[in-house]
Amino acid sequence: MSNRIKLALAVSAALSMSGCLEVEDNNNNDDVVAALEAQNQLLQDQNTTNALPITLSGTLKGATDDVDLSDAQVSIKFSGEWSIPVPISDTEILLEKQPAYSDFTLKVGSPSEAFVAMTYKSLTRLSGQGQVVNQALGELIVGKPKEKVLTLLQTGENTFVEDLSVYPLYEVSNNQGYDAYRLVLQQPDDLASFTKETGEYKLTLAEGIPTEIHAKLDVDSDGVNDFELELDQNGTASQLLSASKVWAEDTLYLKEINQLNEYSLRLTVLDDQGEVLEGARVSSGNNDNGNAYFDYDSATGQYVLDAAYRGYLSVEIPSFKVGDLNYTSADVNIYETEFEQQYTVSISGSQYRDFKTEVVEGELNLAVNLSTFSYQSPSIEVLSNNVKDTTLELFYSAPVALVEESNKQTSVELLANDFVTIIPGNTQNDEGITPGTTYVSIEQVAVDTSVELTFNGTKLTASPVSELVDGEYQYRVGKLVNVIADKEENVNSDDSEAFNVSKAAFNVNDVVLDNRNHTTNGALIVAKNTADVAVNCGWCGNSNNVVLYTPTSINNLNELTFTLTSYIENGVAQDYQREIRVVADGQPYYANKTFLLKAAQNESLSYNYYYPQVGTSLDSGYRYSNYTYIYLADDMVGSENRVTFDYTYTTKDGDTQTGTVTYKVR
Repeated sequence: MSNRIKLALAVSAALSMSGCLEVEDNNNNDDVVAALEAQNQLLQDQNTTNALPITLSGTLKGATDDVDLSDAQVSIKFSGEWSIPVPISDTEILLEKQPAYSDFTLKVGSPSEAFVAMTYKSLTRLSGQGQVVNQALGELIVGKPKEKVLTLLQTGENTFVEDLSVYPLYEVSNNQGYDAYRLVLQQPDDLASFTKETGEYKLTLAEGIPTEIHAKLDVDSDGVNDFELELDQNGTASQLLSASKVWAEDTLYLKEINQLNEYSLRLTVLDDQGEVLEGARVSSGNNDNGNAYFDYDSATGQYVLDAAYRGYLSVEIPSFKVGDLNYTSADVNIYETEFEQQYTVSISGSQYRDFKTEVVEGELNLAVNLSTFSYQSPSIEVLSNNVKDTTLELFYSAPVALVEESNKQTSVELLANDFVTIIPGNTQNDEGITPGTTYVSIEQVAVDTSVELTFNGTKLTASPVSELVDGEYQYRVGKLVNVIADKEENVNSDDSEAFNVSKAAFNVNDVVLDNRNHTTNGALIVAKNTADVAVNCGWCGNSNNVVLYTPTSINNLNELTFTLTSYIENGVAQDYQREIRVVADGQPYYANKTFLLKAAQNESLSYNYYYPQVGTSLDSGYRYSNYTYIYLADDMVGSENRVTFDYTYTTKDGDTQTGTVTYKVR
């Protein structure tokens, strides 16, 4: 049994002018008045058409044939407000002036509780001006309410396990792949009721909807479960019944875990020759109900602890010194097994051990072997790594010295990461670049650097000898001399992060909108290639995805956001809403650094690193790019193509600027 659900979501797009005409009531001009009123109505109808409705449609279906859908209702929520429930009976819901690309929640229910209410979440699709988008929701399955009764008994005692939080979870497939617009079934928030006299947990489930039953088994909320299934039917921490067993099992047995372990732990600490070692400091950080430190029993030569803990016990023996000898540290971990009084012991240190043993007469006796060790000079670690302006500051854990060759340090170099060489084919060159081809080389180039060591060789400072030009840079640190060990060492993590130099202040007027169609204002940007062959391109000048190109001076900003509010396509105004976050927390945010090459459409390109972007009106150089996902042609006289943004940006000095700007498409 099924009914169709139709939900229409209207997306408003107001015209820049309403176009409505005022009409003066004049009995002597009835024909004129009627004509003007008809014109007004026509324009209003056009505005309504441009509202860009999004239609959501789906089919409500019972999980079993006997589900009564006669009083089914549906409601939808945008921006936190639920619509009035509407009967599902060829009834169309129209929600006006709601944005496309918006989160919504859909709820299907029955006032008579003929079926269990279901809730879904999803996202409406994008919609362009004048475009009607039909978004299919698929089948929405509902099931009749059916009571599930479950009894939980404790293993060995057959007493009721009381007051657990028992709850249902719908079985959701993870094999459908990611789809932002797919309906996602929301999990119920119901808990089972518990009757103490009968020991019964009761839940109302949707018959025919695959549902699992789970429980919170960590009763005391200490992060460790206090119960687990006697038969591990599912292998998950909280699941009591899988969807396939919900109606097959009415009674389950739970065994109590995380019980208190109590015994006297007695450790014998030995050296390599088996001699007892005194003077160790032995402790346990998780002996929940007992002391942390062991006592030394001189009569037996053992370290003794009254153990009282849940879960497992960890024991630490730090390294220590006896006379002139240094002894290694060790860790002892003691784990429960399936059998009472039996434990698995793991000893890590100079001699690894892993074995099972048991408590006998209230005692667990263990022995730990320790080895001696001698002094070793420390290796070098980086404690701090920062670039301030263009100066590198490194702090090391021990003194270092620079490696030198021919009286010149070779440990530190400053590299320009994005040095570009452009070789057009119509210029004389030694690289074999022929006319009709342009070669673009992007490579790292070393910059003269001054290096200084202070604080007894634990602080390294490096800076460029001359002022840096705009671009991206990185300090690379190679081998250093470990002064204490008197040997060369390649220290980890002492290269700097890449950093940018940009002397120009950001100006919103330096931003360019370009559709990369090899034309601007309808004319070819470069008419011939370097072989003097004229461009013959049928698609050049067509509409294309408009790109927002920002200058490299955005590296001087802490935040930059453009909010697209409207655009003009071939002279027709369109409302639109899209946020483009270019810089966030001082870093480019979904803004791609791109090298632009000004070249003809029929120019062949050769490159050594990555393919340069061509087709824009901009000169060759670096820019950051963000797609607007609006397809427009060039802005020309008589055919305007422009985009309007609200913008806000904050410099790294904390100065915030806001405003509105309109860019022509180039």
